[in-house]
Amino acid sequence: MDRHLSSPDIIASLQQGRFLVVGRAGMDLYPEPAGTRITEALSFVADLGGSAGNIAVAIARHGKVACLVSVLSNDAVGRFVASKLSHYGVATDHLHFTDEPMTRSSLAIAESRPGDADVVIYRNNTSDMRLSEAHVSQIDFDGVAAVVLTGTALSDSPSDHALTAITKAARQVRTPVILDVDYRVSAWPSSSVAAQRTLNFARNCDLIVGNDEEFALLATSTESSGADGFTLAREMAVKGQIILYKQGQEGCRLLLGESVQQFGIFPVELAKPFGSGDAFLGTLLARLQDGLSLEAAIREGSAAAAFVVSKTGCASAMPDTDELASFMAGYEAL
Repeated sequence: MDRHLSSPDIIASLQQGRFLVVGRAGMDLYPEPAGTRITEALSFVADLGGSAGNIAVAIARHGKVACLVSVLSNDAVGRFVASKLSHYGVATDHLHFTDEPMTRSSLAIAESRPGDADVVIYRNNTSDMRLSEAHVSQIDFDGVAAVVLTGTALSDSPSDHALTAITKAARQVRTPVILDVDYRVSAWPSSSVAAQRTLNFARNCDLIVGNDEEFALLATSTESSGADGFTLAREMAVKGQIILYKQGQEGCRLLLGESVQQFGIFPVELAKPFGSGDAFLGTLLARLQDGLSLEAAIREGSAAAAFVVSKTGCASAMPDTDELASFMAGYEAL
């Protein structure tokens, strides 16, 4: 394995250029009005969804160039997703369409409820998993600030091979590779396959973002030392990777080498329990490009996460720089 980029090299690369965000984007349907159960809904509102799509929107909302690398179904739903990406300012240069029979863009139906929101996701033979090495070969890495990968894209072929190819290409030109573990139980054949494949892949990334449950999963891999999730994260940090260890209501830990820094949350009244991770990562990367320190960018990412879960919707709730500044002015991080 090649040596990881140092923290200063990663921050320096992020100062300019476009972000390539790789993974899924789909259609989200929300029962109206907010708070309505899916089973009781009389109408739904549609929006962009999917972790990679949402991360790209979060970056673009701060005026940065985010390009989604993905595959959509060549039908009305796929074209809706492409239209929404453009609406939110996400570049679609590396957005591809497939006509494969019965291959569809993903669909999620999600309740905007604070504590018991039901989310139903349809990902049978999804188009984003058709991303291939041929698609990756079309990417010019000149002027790329970082490659942002979402772990669900590792769950099937040919997408997993595409992620390996894009990682190798990025590392050859010393472009940082960032992995959001993004574990979704329903996307994988088993938790053991997910743990093994994701940890093996994560070893070749420069910055890794995951929560307690995701690092606990990685720790079950036979490639792990057998330690718990946080101990595994510390081992990876000592070997040169930047780790952002999310802890929900407990905040986030930054692991750099031997050091561990704790960051708090911004308390809000919850409108829904999803979208925070995408807002966190996208905002953090955008604000790093604005010249903030890693610590300051983590605080702004945490604020964006709180902002999004206090609103209905997901992509539509991502704050821009002014909205985020106003929000932060009214709160103090715990």
